[in-house]
Amino acid sequence: MKSSRGVTLTALVIYVCVMVIIISIMAMVSSFFFSNMNLIKDQDKYAVEFNKFNMFFISDVKENKTAQVEANKIVFPNNITYEYRQEEKAVYRNDIKIAEQIQIFEISYDTTLKINNTTKNLIKVRMNIGKGNNFEKEIEYVLKYW
Repeated sequence: MKSSRGVTLTALVIYVCVMVIIISIMAMVSSFFFSNMNLIKDQDKYAVEFNKFNMFFISDVKENKTAQVEANKIVFPNNITYEYRQEEKAVYRNDIKIAEQIQIFEISYDTTLKINNTTKNLIKVRMNIGKGNNFEKEIEYVLKYW
């Protein structure tokens, strides 16, 4: 007579396989969670760099009607110059560093925005701050038009 008490070897192997699968899924989920938490934790220090640039740039954009845009440089008529230095990964305002850890900095000048027969000059700025695509901003600034 066979005893039906206890766990068979086949059932034990199935239980172990199921537990290994569950533990591996939990490990993957927790590793994704903690890696994303590191990205979020780093975003606040990159936001500070953007805010420093934005604070100066907005005031200069609102004081000028035109600007001269070159590759990594923008010059306003009141002799304020913003320059991106690739080797330092920093943005300078009149040779004073105002933002750092800038991976990508692209500037373009556009005069195609027309509202109520008024042509508005735009400066488009695209910045990538920090490691990878951690903190990317693309903003259009409207120059003074009145």
